[in-house]
Amino acid sequence: MHWVVAWYQPVGLFSLKPGEATSTGGKSLLVPTPFAIRMALLDAAIRVRGVAAGPQAFAAIKALHLALAPPRWVAVTGLFGKILKPERDEEAGRAMQRTIAFREYVHLGGPLGLGLGGDPTHLEEVSPLLPHISYLGKRGSFFQLLAPPERVETAEDRPPEGFIALVAWDRARGGAGPAAFPLGHVQRLDEWSADLTFEQANIYAAGRIRVGYERVRVDVVLPYRLVWSGRGFTVYERVEGQG
Repeated sequence: MHWVVAWYQPVGLFSLKPGEATSTGGKSLLVPTPFAIRMALLDAAIRVRGVAAGPQAFAAIKALHLALAPPRWVAVTGLFGKILKPERDEEAGRAMQRTIAFREYVHLGGPLGLGLGGDPTHLEEVSPLLPHISYLGKRGSFFQLLAPPERVETAEDRPPEGFIALVAWDRARGGAGPAAFPLGHVQRLDEWSADLTFEQANIYAAGRIRVGYERVRVDVVLPYRLVWSGRGFTVYERVEGQG
């Protein structure tokens, strides 16, 4: 398979809540989701080329295979903070109410590799957008491209060496059952479904994205093991030989 590989240096703390999280209970995922990566590419296409180019870019982005090369170390810090949320009690006489919320912030200890795989035509369409991605996940999770993207070829549909495919763990192992479960840390990541259309992805259109239909969730095994934890923090190390 043909791949384009880009390396990004995190220049801020990463944060992205799982899809099941509530507004006041915000544990963070360790890496960006396929949904977030594809949306970042689509956002870059519209900002650079205009809304009219959106449908063509959407089709190319949707056809891509995605893979990540996470850094060796990841440190997660959890804290409670004060937030404002909409007031539901109409008799309270205020638009917002004060409350507390749990948040997690992730320090990625090194560059994050992003791999885009697929048809060379689609890669030609999408690869110029990679320098225009400035954050992945929650706004403020800033990344900076380190060098021009590189071209890589692999056997069949395997990801480049050191990368993990962002697909359900059983698909990544050729449909193997639980006996082949790899060593790592399971995370549930959001992904575009085959039914998602550009009108639904366009926030200015009337289309709506429904969980379980246009937005699906896949369980991905990240090559990490917990090595240290304490009050308010957890440290993970990448498992050698995984991915």
